[in-house]
Amino acid sequence: MIEIGDAFDQDDETGGGDPDDHLVHPAMATHPAHDPHDNLWMADGDRIWDLGPAETDTDADGVADSLTRIGPDGMTVYTDSDHDGQIDAITEVDADGGYESRRLDTATGEWVRTDIGRLR
Repeated sequence: MIEIGDAFDQDDETGGGDPDDHLVHPAMATHPAHDPHDNLWMADGDRIWDLGPAETDTDADGVADSLTRIGPDGMTVYTDSDHDGQIDAITEVDADGGYESRRLDTATGEWVRTDIGRLR
């Protein structure tokens, strides 16, 4: 089952870590390498998860639409297929080769399984 937040560091959720992590060098403030408004995100109840910028173009349209997070039990690919920033497809691949894909039903807000199986 997909658990929101499984692939994230505890520091992301609790705000822990170095208190100076939010500081930006003045030269970077005028020429940001990345606009955080372009980040991929997903909602979980009343929480919004900022997953960071897309890294991979999975549909070969020239626009990065997905990012991958690797954890101890496998990897998860988060995809924004309509380029609105909100994650609408998730694929998990377990360390043993099992996989499960889900797509967000925008009418209900529920994640609906679209595929399940094992990689060969």
